[in-house]
Amino acid sequence: GVGSTNGTEDACYSHALADCLLRRSPSLRTAWSRALSAAHKRSALLRDVSLNEGDDALAGLFRPAVSPFSDNSGSGSSNASTPYYGGSASNYPTGSSAFVPRIDSLVTRPAWLLSLPSVRDGDFTGPKRSTWDHSALHGWNATRPEEELTNVYGMDVRGGLRDWNEELQTAREMPGETFPERTERARLVHKVLTDFGTAALSGVRAILDGHVLPMNPNEPARSHVHLHNNIFFSRAVDPGPDTFKILQGDAAARKSASRDASNTGTLHRLDVPGLHTLATVLVEYLGQRIVCQSVVPGILHGERSHSLLYGAVETLSALRCDVDMHRLLEGGIGEGCMVATRRVPAHPLTDERMDFVERYRIAPPLPQPGSKENEEDGGEKKDQKEKSVRVCGPVEMKGILGSDGRKYVLDCTRLTPRDANWVSKFKGGTGRWEDHNGTLSLNGTSPKTKLVVPLDLEDDEWTACVLRPELVTNYAEMRINEYLKENAVSARKKDGNKEEKRSENNADADKPDLKESAKPSEEKKDETTGAAAAAEEKDWVDVSKDKGSATESYDKKDDNVNVSHVAKIEEEYIRSLRYNVNVFLPFTRSIELIDEEEHAQLKRDEEEARKLARHLWDKVIPNLTRDVRSSGGKGVPLPADGRSLTELIHRRGINCRYLGRLAELARKEELEDVVAFEKAMAAASKLALGTTSSPSDGTSARAPRFRMPVCWLELLECEMVARAAKHVLDSYILQEGGPSATRPAQTIASFLSAVVSVGEEGAAETERRTTGRGGNADSIDQEEMSALTLFGFAGDDDSESSSPIRGRDEIWSDIESEIGRRYRYTLSLYNTKDGDRGKNNNGRALYAPLLRRICQRSGIRLVAKRYDLGGKCVCGTIAGSGQYSGLAASHPIAPTDVVDVLPLVKHAASASGESFAPCFFVGSGNTTVANPLPSLHVLLSDAQTMYEVGHANLNSGNFAVALDCAREASAMYQRVLDTPVHPGVAKCLKVTAVAHYHRDEHGPALAAAARYLAVSISLDGFDSADVLNAHMTMADILLGTGRVPEGIRHLRAAQFLMELMAGGNYAGISGTYYRMGSHYYEAGRFDDSLRLYELASLRRSEDRMFDCLIARNSAGVLAHLGRFKQAFDHEKKAYQLYVTFLGEEHDATKACSSTLIQLMKLAVEQEKRSKIQEKERVKMTAADAVADQIRADEEAAIWEETKISTNKKSKKKHGGKKKGKK
Repeated sequence: GVGSTNGTEDACYSHALADCLLRRSPSLRTAWSRALSAAHKRSALLRDVSLNEGDDALAGLFRPAVSPFSDNSGSGSSNASTPYYGGSASNYPTGSSAFVPRIDSLVTRPAWLLSLPSVRDGDFTGPKRSTWDHSALHGWNATRPEEELTNVYGMDVRGGLRDWNEELQTAREMPGETFPERTERARLVHKVLTDFGTAALSGVRAILDGHVLPMNPNEPARSHVHLHNNIFFSRAVDPGPDTFKILQGDAAARKSASRDASNTGTLHRLDVPGLHTLATVLVEYLGQRIVCQSVVPGILHGERSHSLLYGAVETLSALRCDVDMHRLLEGGIGEGCMVATRRVPAHPLTDERMDFVERYRIAPPLPQPGSKENEEDGGEKKDQKEKSVRVCGPVEMKGILGSDGRKYVLDCTRLTPRDANWVSKFKGGTGRWEDHNGTLSLNGTSPKTKLVVPLDLEDDEWTACVLRPELVTNYAEMRINEYLKENAVSARKKDGNKEEKRSENNADADKPDLKESAKPSEEKKDETTGAAAAAEEKDWVDVSKDKGSATESYDKKDDNVNVSHVAKIEEEYIRSLRYNVNVFLPFTRSIELIDEEEHAQLKRDEEEARKLARHLWDKVIPNLTRDVRSSGGKGVPLPADGRSLTELIHRRGINCRYLGRLAELARKEELEDVVAFEKAMAAASKLALGTTSSPSDGTSARAPRFRMPVCWLELLECEMVARAAKHVLDSYILQEGGPSATRPAQTIASFLSAVVSVGEEGAAETERRTTGRGGNADSIDQEEMSALTLFGFAGDDDSESSSPIRGRDEIWSDIESEIGRRYRYTLSLYNTKDGDRGKNNNGRALYAPLLRRICQRSGIRLVAKRYDLGGKCVCGTIAGSGQYSGLAASHPIAPTDVVDVLPLVKHAASASGESFAPCFFVGSGNTTVANPLPSLHVLLSDAQTMYEVGHANLNSGNFAVALDCAREASAMYQRVLDTPVHPGVAKCLKVTAVAHYHRDEHGPALAAAARYLAVSISLDGFDSADVLNAHMTMADILLGTGRVPEGIRHLRAAQFLMELMAGGNYAGISGTYYRMGSHYYEAGRFDDSLRLYELASLRRSEDRMFDCLIARNSAGVLAHLGRFKQAFDHEKKAYQLYVTFLGEEHDATKACSSTLIQLMKLAVEQEKRSKIQEKERVKMTAADAVADQIRADEEAAIWEETKISTNKKSKKKHGGKKKGKK
């Protein structure tokens, strides 16, 4: 209906009942008016978006956001823009078995939350459902069988199969002398790698669905390999004893596959001519990790088609080292990655390991031609064991000469040394963890720590733990700087000695020879003698000049020799900084009996690796903790979520396995802050009471200004729980069959419900909760639970073949054990004894950020609705008479709330800092997805160099040059990508916006900032750290240009993202509230400003002086409102903080003291006036009461008189009637 927005006017509605209700209920009338106003604003906004869609960068994102679902039938664009509003099954759009959010067509990283369409049972008559109606969504489609038959899973059927390796190597070998050639080369390489990733993802789906037969069907399923679309697929598991490897175990194999992909990406970025790598993609789905690689030419056609130049393939074979291949690796990996060349035994494995391999290896049924068993006898093998070969890189690395004549590098699992901190002390490690555990034992280790943290470091997975390349680079730069400083000091000393020597020589030259000068004086007999004397004097002078010139020429020659010598020494020193990546390896033979000199070099290499690990433990990690503590001043900006936290510690060279160590240091800093603050407040109280004297410098009551942000520990523990939960969930799904699991939705929902809860509900609590719903459609019955389970898949009795759903205690026990094993840490905020409402953690457990992070790291997509996080959960099965009876609906996350599970993809050429990222399966109905892969690295160094130059000029204040460089870099990226959706373009847009703003070009600055925000949303979705930074940049520009309402909206968006991603204790929330309050104060909205200041004061800030600023501004607002008593209290709080942290003699303390005195006077005067007014009010009230009493008495008297007169009249009347009757 149409009605007036003014509640006081008469409304005219089309419905009679609504008309009556709106006339009768003021609250309903107000809500209706607000709804009409919002509808008008929405219509105006949609109209503006339609008009400005071509100019506004955010308009293209707004329309899909307001109409979130579309049909993926691919029949045309008419259905694609039509949102679904619910109804019966016949009202669903036909053509697809699932609906895809339209925002997925614009965002490269899938969102973990999805808003669902409104579904009603029946023909718009049933109750509204907020979860997927699976039976209705799977509508009838006549073309679905044809789609299944024609699905080629990434293959191009228009011609022959694509040779991915040839395309990639041909693109890399393109000329790159000029900029257009380099641009075209980078463009083609990027296209080939993108197409390969898409094809690999399609192939993985085909393999998991069972459409591709394995190449070795007779072997176990875990060892199956596949060849599809010229892509080789294998699982990241231990291949067995036949294959040459140093590490063993499935956990080490999974980590080695990830390291291999990362190092392949490093070699791809180095772009060494002549050194070829394969296109590599890792796909992880439901616990299984599959390695997808392009095929080396000739490797599948026998040994004659290719040749092994480097390393070994079989365990019993000796290592090979081709001279040309070694020279190529030394020039590429050695110089580019600082890897040293060392000699290793030709048979690096120990005799025990070799005997084990010979005993359990699978020998071929017939002797193979060219195999080592036929070529070598026992004596030759013994000779090979006594030989050594040169290796530049990991021992497992292989160099293969393909049939195309190119040299390929495979299995490059290490480019940095193994982390000595994670090596047992008796095996050569640093012993830092052992010493740390001993310290904890002396201080009293909790029983929980003893249960979850292992006593030793013996783990197959830790053998694959290596140091970060950033750590190696930073440490090398530090040593080079120290070396240059020492050389500079020695050079200055040497130059000083030279100057002293030259001055001495010149002084000696200036002194005449006494003997030579005495001769002419004695022989002054004639003029000839005088002339001779003059000639001698002249000759003496000339000789001195010639001596000086000879000395200068000698010095120049000596300087040239010294320069070349110094350059050679510096080159040798830089070469000495290279590291041996084959240290602390298990099951390897010692080279001591083969080459003693190399054995001594190996000991020196191990000591260098230990020094680097000690530097990480003693310097890098504590320095990061100190920088985080001073983040309010000049420290590092705090990360906003787990992904930005990972990127921060990786930039510092810290591995994620040190999250536990960082958390321990953070917890120690928090305890020290509490103790220091208590001491400072106690000293301030004594000083205020006069029980102690104040020193002249006023430092007795001071406390540290900056304190440890509590959000740092919360983020660290949240990230540890999320990472451990991902591994535990993968193990649960693998136990159920991995991709063939019979009930993945129930397992995931029960697991998530247990993680985000503090306890498990009892039967009575569950009954009260379900009964209190009153038959809500959100409740799930047994039929819906059974519809999510594949029965008959594993035999006649699935209940016995499938593992049971685990309870909360078992799930958290596994998570804590995994955290203790991976991070050697015991949780202090999660799963505490008193729960989340206890006194130990004060509600610091981040359940919403934890749920978000687990879903992101596991590829889980949930329904967007209000979940009861931090309460009690239900997870398990329904038991009946001791046997399996069915599945119970988990709470707070139900199985129907799990919309999808996406694969996690790690591309070797990825530009993202995080390893695995969720992506879409291509060909699974997501036809609206433009690019299912994360952003890839652009192999164009010109663009990165131009951006770095622009960023440097921006920091130095040269905004014109920064603007030109940022624009040029952005254009370079887009020439290669054909799209602005890339992290490089986003960084360029940010520099452009800031440069325009500093040049007072507000219009272009706002346009660039809007594009920066749109690109960030397209890259990472609506909730990410980059989007948070984009909102803050947009708010800064808008507020700086005077557009306060628009700027406040972006600040509110940033504040919401901070709380969603980092929790309510995030350090930036207080500052955001303060900024909004300041702008409201300037606008004259003092009540709103005071409310925001109060919210800012309730949030914790790492800078204690910021609390003083909030208190003083709150006092100013209250004084402006005339509430001087409250203003005095806030100013008093600020004064106490100033005295505590700055001292009484500081200017800010004195200013606050004077303001406090003024407010005290005003408060006293206001109190006096209020007391006088109160007395007058009491008098007036008493007078009014007396008047009311008099008036009441008068009215009572009048009433009595009236009553008496009325009674008299009635008596007379009745008396007259009685006389008449008589």
